[in-house]
Order: sequence, then C-alpha cells, then structure tokens
Amino acid sequence: MKPAKKPFVVEIKNPRRLSRGKNSIWDKVDLKAAGDQVTGELMAEESAEAVANKNAGDISA
Repeated sequence: MKPAKKPFVVEIKNPRRLSRGKNSIWDKVDLKAAGDQVTGELMAEESAEAVANKNAGDISA
C-alpha cells in the first residue's frame, strides 16, 4: 500500500510592487514650457547686460 500524500494549498499572492503607471517623476510638469521660461530669462539678462554696457560706454565718452 502506498503512503497517503498530504494535501497542499497553493496561495496566489499579489506582487509587492503595484503596477506602474505611466507617470514619471516629473508628473505633470511641462518640461518644454520650463525650458522656454529659462531661455526667456537668460535672454532678458543678456539684453539687460547689453543695455548696461552701452549706457556705461555713453557715460564715459
């Protein structure tokens, strides 16, 4: 006679990590708009420096 096999239970567990969404670490930040803003600020600084340099040249002349 064969020995009886013990019954066993199979558990299906959820994965530890939830399904990843399509959200990045930047979430809803518009990187193109942020880059355009930085570019605009740099252009404004450069034009302000050019005007300051021009005015400094006019005063010394």
